[in-house]
Amino acid sequence: MSQKYTIEDLFSVYYRPLCLLSLHYTYDTAASEDIVQECFVAMMSKTPENPKTYLYTAVRNRSLSWRQRNKPGEPLPEDIPAPEDEESTSIRDARLWTAIESLPPQRRRCLVLAKRDGLSYKEIAEELGLSENTVRNNIAKALETLRELPEVKKSFILLFF
Repeated sequence: MSQKYTIEDLFSVYYRPLCLLSLHYTYDTAASEDIVQECFVAMMSKTPENPKTYLYTAVRNRSLSWRQRNKPGEPLPEDIPAPEDEESTSIRDARLWTAIESLPPQRRRCLVLAKRDGLSYKEIAEELGLSENTVRNNIAKALETLRELPEVKKSFILLFF
């Protein structure tokens, strides 16, 4: 079997973006991780000509099947990328989340609660035991830090938040 890639190489590059892609369909982190791992295991018995295409297609299909079994009748979310955009969208999301995870814990928590969970500054302050001004400053500094990172373009932040 002459491969131009190793499973380990593919896993290190695509695992996180594929998990984020699956998460768009499942809204279940554990299920998404399982689906992606299953796709990598399935690929080990094959030698696809284009492993990246194989993985993205397999993850999308398995995620949709999971959703039909576990959330029947529930409509798909509106923000699912078109198949031709899945790779760039999932890679962008993975880079953004990696950058967010590099923030100091308090700034990261404030930013995620505000932008992902939609909480107000007052709600975040109450939940974290901080003043509203501290929350406001943490979010401003977090966004400033993210905008300065070379792997995160301003458009990433605007698209995500």
